[in-house]
Amino acid sequence: MNKDILNIVFTLFLCIVFGSAAILALEFSRLAQFFPLYVSVAGTILSIIYLIVLLIQYNKNRHEQERIAFIKPLRYIGWIVGYIGVIYVFGMFIATSLFILSFLLIETTMVWWKSLISVVCVLVAISTASRLLGVYWPTNILGF
Repeated sequence: MNKDILNIVFTLFLCIVFGSAAILALEFSRLAQFFPLYVSVAGTILSIIYLIVLLIQYNKNRHEQERIAFIKPLRYIGWIVGYIGVIYVFGMFIATSLFILSFLLIETTMVWWKSLISVVCVLVAISTASRLLGVYWPTNILGF
């Protein structure tokens, strides 16, 4: 596997995630589907556009490709799947806090206090947007 193919696979994965989120959002009530439906449709459209660009670039540069390890892109897919799983179990705010903190500390090797500031900023932004837009975050499997 080379870098371009793995990038195409990862973008296809994102397209499937956004597309399935759009389909699932159609089952929500009319008022509840507004935010998730439009975000997932926008994500699907943008990932399809990016996938087309990647396929065009891949066809142009097919002979000049380097070989890379297959496991590295799977690690990032694991981050996304893990984040979705933690949202399901613990809820949006706890999952976002854990995800951002662990991702910044492990993947980007950011200093811990900068990571904490980033988590606080994101949580304030999510809370503010939730109040202004009236977004209701459903309960998780634990019920809080």
